[in-house]
Amino acid sequence: MRRKDREVMSHEWMMEVLDRGEWIELAMAGKDGWPYTVPLNYGFGDDFIIIHCAKEGKKIDLLKENNKVAFNVTVDEEIIRNEEDPTKFTMKYKSVSGRGIAEFIEDNTAKREALEIMMEHYRGPKGPITEEKISVTAVIKIRITEMTGKVNRHPKPE
Repeated sequence: MRRKDREVMSHEWMMEVLDRGEWIELAMAGKDGWPYTVPLNYGFGDDFIIIHCAKEGKKIDLLKENNKVAFNVTVDEEIIRNEEDPTKFTMKYKSVSGRGIAEFIEDNTAKREALEIMMEHYRGPKGPITEEKISVTAVIKIRITEMTGKVNRHPKPE
């Protein structure tokens, strides 16, 4: 990261940002190299992120072609305005960005557990999730390979 003064390496701080995030931006690219980014619901653990979607569609096609992904979660964002000097306009935020390897979860018991992790993130009900719903849902676990935090205009943690 170029701006080392904004970099946050604390795993605990990054987990707090992930916990407070409402959605994740997931970036993918197929064999043609063109990027594709989409906002998604998610769940997470210390070294993984869980997402879900329909079993067919662009995300599925791209992840089957190339399972390397990037992600970002941002919280506490605010535009800092300066009407006299446009170079003083900035953004206040806390963010976590990273990369990972996406793997499809095929086992229905593991899918259910992953979906429960997602619901835990949103403090929602964990069940019942019917076998029918599980059978038509793709559940993807992203193994985080690298992750960093970034803060601007908020106190930087020690």
